[in-house]
Amino acid sequence: MLDWITEHWDDVLAIYGGLVAICTTVVKFTPSTKDDEIIGKIINFLDFFSTAFKKSDAEKLEK
Repeated sequence: MLDWITEHWDDVLAIYGGLVAICTTVVKFTPSTKDDEIIGKIINFLDFFSTAFKKSDAEKLEK
């Protein structure tokens, strides 16, 4: 199983990113705020592991 994940890591990340994008879009169209909070927590968790610059990092660089 681990071998398969390492071989298809790009595919796994692409599918996961697509699912997050679709879920975020669906959540924004619903009137409830409970699902907004849940997707917000998921995105914040993923931001912790992100290798790209975060908004707070960009602000620090500007100073």
